[in-house]
Amino acid sequence: MIPTKNHFSKYRTFLARHPLFEGVSGEELSTFTQSMQIQQYHKGEMVTFDDCSHANLYIAYEGLLKLTKIDEKGDEIVLSILDKNSAVTPMYFSPHYDVCAEFVKNTTLFHFSGSDIRRFIDKNHAFSNNIIQFLADSVQTLMISAEVLQLKSAKEKVGWYLVHAKINNTFEMPYSKTLTASYLGMKPESFSRALSDLKKEGVILENKKIKLKNGDELCKYCDRVAGSTCAFFRTDSCIHD
Repeated sequence: MIPTKNHFSKYRTFLARHPLFEGVSGEELSTFTQSMQIQQYHKGEMVTFDDCSHANLYIAYEGLLKLTKIDEKGDEIVLSILDKNSAVTPMYFSPHYDVCAEFVKNTTLFHFSGSDIRRFIDKNHAFSNNIIQFLADSVQTLMISAEVLQLKSAKEKVGWYLVHAKINNTFEMPYSKTLTASYLGMKPESFSRALSDLKKEGVILENKKIKLKNGDELCKYCDRVAGSTCAFFRTDSCIHD
């Protein structure tokens, strides 16, 4: 679906604020987005993506979805959880396996063809730099996620996940327990047991709200990457040197 004139201004304003288009002029962005396609998906819908048919850049305008693949044992692996403003590039797709998008909420995706992206990279220095930074950040996120899944215990995984809410000062879990558990590679019952263990340490989760008895209970689950955005990083009260 190509955006109508009534919605185009709203969509362009949204994209102008997106990190991928930082430094791109309004005129350049307006020209580039003329060929933008829009797809709407319903809650519960599932779509299989492959590297040939879906070599596009996708940006979530609204909604919530998870990207998953099935391993050789038949278990689901959650590659990423995507909500408003999140982007998906062909780096997630491979000729060796299919990636499935499962829509947790009604979702609207903008997408741009690979050829349009390549042309715009050649023409616009700011956009090309933003794409490089986005890909670097995405690779780092995948590496950290792989480390968390392989090396940490169930309690450590949940503590590591919750510490981000403390650093971001939201003190709220952004997604449901079931979705979060699947992202961390855990069964819901293992996630619940980990929360019970954390509660003994003073970390209490009520609905999605995180409460801490002393305020520093989650710090030991922080790593240097997550901690680098904390206001107390490498101060006297920080666990990192």
